[in-house]
Amino acid sequence: MSTPRHHPLPPEAVRARPVFSTRKPRRAETTSLSMLDRVLQSVTMAVTLTAILVFALNPLTALWQSAMNSLVDTLSLNAQVISHGLHIGQTSFGMRLGVSMESPAPDKLSLMLQAVMCFGVFGMTWAVLNMPLRWGLRILCVLHALGLLMIVARGDQFPYSLLDHTRVLYDSSLIWLLLTPGLLAAGFFLVERSWLNRLVAAMLILGFEIIALPLKLILHSVLVALLSPAVIPLLFLAAGPVLDILLLAALYAWVLTWRQLKFKLR
Repeated sequence: MSTPRHHPLPPEAVRARPVFSTRKPRRAETTSLSMLDRVLQSVTMAVTLTAILVFALNPLTALWQSAMNSLVDTLSLNAQVISHGLHIGQTSFGMRLGVSMESPAPDKLSLMLQAVMCFGVFGMTWAVLNMPLRWGLRILCVLHALGLLMIVARGDQFPYSLLDHTRVLYDSSLIWLLLTPGLLAAGFFLVERSWLNRLVAAMLILGFEIIALPLKLILHSVLVALLSPAVIPLLFLAAGPVLDILLLAALYAWVLTWRQLKFKLR
């Protein structure tokens, strides 16, 4: 039986094999690595911003209280900014702010005018507004009418004081402020690739919420003093946490348009 002969290949036909693989990563692998990197960056930035806000609550509360006292003095309001400690266990997380104001009991003429305006707006919704706005205004009118009836039934006394209202409003605004970095990390931080754009957008939105908090409390106090305590449920529903959500959505939509601009922060 003959043994097959092996003919050596010519030297030019021999190809050198690389010691290490030079295969380029596939597009799917590159995309997954980039997304994982963005997720890690987003989580890190959100945790860092939230920690900064938590540790800065004491100076922020002092700043808010000073700003509210200045607004009360400037507007010559018969109001007092009341604060007490906000504690979780043995740890202090700043102060809980509220506004106390002695407003005169509404007279019958004021209650009647508010009732007429309430029924007038409710009647206008049948012929003027479209469906989404129509039901929204109807709910607000019914809520204000219930507040007026409660004042009449309890003898010009409202069971929900301005101090309680502003404290709950302060709590909801503070919780919303602390949740904002996490909400941005779940959406905008993942879409935006530039870390500087993320940081600037977060600073703008958080700065707006920090500035708006004392202004919102004083504005609600002024409206309650000018109208009556019956508008407290209406203010909480129309200009409370729901308004905070709408403003955050508007700012979020605005910062998303930065990706469409030619100029970017780098």
